[in-house]
Amino acid sequence: MRATVIILLLVCAAGAVLAQDATWLARYDEINSGVTDAGLELPVSLLWKHTTGDDEATVVATPAIGPDMVYAPVGHSIYAIDRVTGELVWEQSAGGEIYSSPALADGILYFGSRDGNLWAVNAEDGSVEWRYPTGGPVDCSPVIAYGVCYFGSDANRLIALDLETRQPIWQFETAGDIKASPLVYRDVVVVGCQERRIYCLNAQGQPMWSQALERKACFAAPVGERTKVVYSSGRQLEARDIYTGRVVWARPFRAADLIVGSPCVRGRRVYIGTMAGAVYCIDANRGAAIWRWPAQGVADPITTSPVIVNDMIVFKAGERDLIALSLDGQRVLCVFKAGERDLIALSLDGQRVLWQYTLPQAEEKGTTPQGVGGGMIPGDEGFMGIAPGEGPVMPGGEQPGGPGGAAQQRQERSYQQRQERSYEFEDNIDPSVAVVDNAVYTIGEDNVIYGFETEAPDNVPPRIAEPLLEVPGARRMRVQFVPALADEDDFPEHYADEIAIPGTPPVFLSLVLTDEGSGVDPESVRVTVNGEVADHSYDQREGLIWYIYDPRGAAANLSNGIKRVLFEAMDWRGNRVAQAVSFTIDNRLGPPEPPQPERPTLEGMPGMPGMPGEEFPPGMMPPPEPMP
Repeated sequence: MRATVIILLLVCAAGAVLAQDATWLARYDEINSGVTDAGLELPVSLLWKHTTGDDEATVVATPAIGPDMVYAPVGHSIYAIDRVTGELVWEQSAGGEIYSSPALADGILYFGSRDGNLWAVNAEDGSVEWRYPTGGPVDCSPVIAYGVCYFGSDANRLIALDLETRQPIWQFETAGDIKASPLVYRDVVVVGCQERRIYCLNAQGQPMWSQALERKACFAAPVGERTKVVYSSGRQLEARDIYTGRVVWARPFRAADLIVGSPCVRGRRVYIGTMAGAVYCIDANRGAAIWRWPAQGVADPITTSPVIVNDMIVFKAGERDLIALSLDGQRVLCVFKAGERDLIALSLDGQRVLWQYTLPQAEEKGTTPQGVGGGMIPGDEGFMGIAPGEGPVMPGGEQPGGPGGAAQQRQERSYQQRQERSYEFEDNIDPSVAVVDNAVYTIGEDNVIYGFETEAPDNVPPRIAEPLLEVPGARRMRVQFVPALADEDDFPEHYADEIAIPGTPPVFLSLVLTDEGSGVDPESVRVTVNGEVADHSYDQREGLIWYIYDPRGAAANLSNGIKRVLFEAMDWRGNRVAQAVSFTIDNRLGPPEPPQPERPTLEGMPGMPGMPGEEFPPGMMPPPEPMP
């Protein structure tokens, strides 16, 4: 018996050395803990962004990080990007879409493809070392431990592949497709499949126990917590003894919606995000919630797997935010914005923003006219045809007036998504962030690869643009003006005579505030009207500053005269921007008339429609083509 124990210890020790040779795993270790040993000092700044050119691909996988390169799966290809310059080093097509997050070990990149193969690619130059056919698409992210690559496929098989011989040690048939990474804990392997079942296997691939799941939506990898396995299916989270399958929690933890991202664990606590837009910290011993973020309301659906770095938990919320919370759940430390979203950091009491970043937009907005002047511009129905009693709709769908408007809209979107839900793997999972020492990498919803670093330079101030003034018009319609932006040092009357309006509330003045370097510091945002500090609203999620004149109680018009509204902000490196908008209030004026739609002009002879190049008014049909 003693000899057997010694042999097992030697095997485990040797296995631990081999496991350390895997320099990158999607969940950072073979138990899928989601905990990285990297340090992250905030703020980080944008160092580079790399456009892949593949705008149509559905991106699911998280990048892998090597010593010199970032390996990002987008569409059918793996892109190897230089970590310093952001330049493309090599690109390798995999014959099918890649939903599998790569693993990196001993200079070889391992990932699955929908072409039915596990691929092994040279991490230095992208050359193909070998492929292993499985008979079905491989969406599962591989786990490397003890010199063995564990992965599943849509051929309903879990495979333990010896990396030296490239031959399977064993294969295990499951009841359905395997999408999530297996858990490897010493001599035990745990995996879930899409046909509502989770399996625990021994070192020979023989089943030790199995358990039915709540539903088919098994997207999250199981995670090891000491001698427990914690796993989710649907909106339910459970814990069992990893060796016996005995239930550990008296009752499962049930979220308000699907749990699609893998849990992460540290310090006898489990952290999950849900499609309902909340993050939970759960006691690993009892399965009871310790805290919830946000404490009230919801964020956008959380469709990524959290990552723990330092004392932060980093995750992406829907298509909007990648967020880092402190592990006590009381402060948001950073929100990594993907696509068109934000990075935010709040103090321990949640009252003070410590850091925020908004990624640059992939495309310039084309809906809002630009330029100087006070002419009225036509708006869409969100601004121009508002029913009595409704508040104006901000860009992005937020409502400035009324408590809970933004949260209510997010809840409505979440409800609509549940009603129209697809249970396909690729429709529910989004790329997580990859964190290494003082660097963060992610793939945005625009399929652009972003690299941030603590030491990245930033000496450019934030940018203020797209001013929009909205006032009540005739016939209960809202009218928009595009005012000019003036520098802080310009004389107060600059451009004021170009817009003259009555001061009837509500008056809405908004600007877009962005920063591509270290991000905007929300506490630095300041609005003054004629030198007096004014209340304002700053939506860090959308990058919008709002000055709103809408007094409660008896509606009082803005006083006559020139109004100069100065907007100020700084980034996290101390770079400052200040821009002013001026207009004139004249309460003798009547409500401005909404702009009339332009009538189509008919070229050619008057009264003779149908000439070449002419446009026909609505309801007027062009003459029929002559018969041949």
